[in-house]
Amino acid sequence: MSAKTVAVTGLGALTRDATGLPALWQHLLAGGALPASPKHFNAAPYRTQQVYTLDPQRLWHTTLAARWPIDEDTYRRNPCAGYGWLAAQEALQQANLTPGDSAQMGLCIATTSGGTMDSFALSGQKKDARYAALSGATQLLTSLLQIGGPVSAFSCACISSVAAFSHAFERVRQGDVPLMLVGGCDQIREADFAGFNSLRAIASDACRPFDVQRKGMVMGDGAAMMVLEDLDHALARGAAPLALFRGCGLAADGHHLTAPIPDGLVRAMRQALAEAQGETPGYINCHGTGTPANDRNELLAMQQVFGEEANSIVVSSTKSGTGHLLGSAGALEAVLSVKILLEQRVPPMSTCQTPMPEMNFRLPGCQQPLPVSVQTVMSNSLGFGGLNGSLIFSQYPREPHLPPQE
Repeated sequence: MSAKTVAVTGLGALTRDATGLPALWQHLLAGGALPASPKHFNAAPYRTQQVYTLDPQRLWHTTLAARWPIDEDTYRRNPCAGYGWLAAQEALQQANLTPGDSAQMGLCIATTSGGTMDSFALSGQKKDARYAALSGATQLLTSLLQIGGPVSAFSCACISSVAAFSHAFERVRQGDVPLMLVGGCDQIREADFAGFNSLRAIASDACRPFDVQRKGMVMGDGAAMMVLEDLDHALARGAAPLALFRGCGLAADGHHLTAPIPDGLVRAMRQALAEAQGETPGYINCHGTGTPANDRNELLAMQQVFGEEANSIVVSSTKSGTGHLLGSAGALEAVLSVKILLEQRVPPMSTCQTPMPEMNFRLPGCQQPLPVSVQTVMSNSLGFGGLNGSLIFSQYPREPHLPPQE
């Protein structure tokens, strides 16, 4: 059986600053906003206090109370699932899917701790620990969305989302299922925050990807979802494909627990490019954490892969406006990469005032969006343990009579 063509038919996102992808897009085009202290735990004892975290209580009162389909207590115990549910609802609605389609749809969710680090430690003292595990949000979303296809949860550091996308891509491409809902949801808990503080990996003011003054990452939380679909199935039901999922690559370098080197990302990008039949991306959404080591080594990897083509490729890191969503970062960046492909604009990176002198790719400015003309985009992720991943999407060739996607 020949491999299926995999289309993207729905997108959804939720971050601290925006509910829904249209609102997030406008927020990023305007330059984003700086991080602030978290609302659901006390960050005062730590070296840094700045994060891009949602306020779960505020989200309940402003958005979820009127929409959440089950009891409030379940949300209170697992806000991360609420984040994922909102992003999933947006993606499914854009894909024009009905509840009946869930019976043949699979689900792949990426996360780091699933927002359950605290409750997992106490789960032995509770009678009902179903949603205290790392897969708790996945289990809850499977029930709420009435998923009838294969279900998987991925937690493999900061490439969790790329692993989930890779799995979902193969399930659709091989014809196992016609539809997959894939993405990530994360909620930062104090234990997560303490761990990254102990590593001294967090900046005290802002995330500054590829800037000479970069000092570290800034944590964030939220969710992002994408509907992947067999192209023939999508067209048969009258859906409007947004893009094509062309390829993905996964590689491990095994160099160091936390320090990256170019080797693994080079191999991941080359795998993805080979699957996409070598088509050079016009835009790359970098992992770009704003740490000195990551940005330097990621740039070296891209230079090794693209060589003299570098000055014709636009790169950026949307973490400058959203923070680092940990295991869900790759899902949000994949969604934003497809949005950039649709809109043909790259949001500014307001915190990149003085780019690294060795940067030879094109960067957007720090104030205005950069207009582009690209047919293919790439999104890269790196993770602890030497894990690396790369995703490639391309434009869906529209017939002249079809209206452009908004």
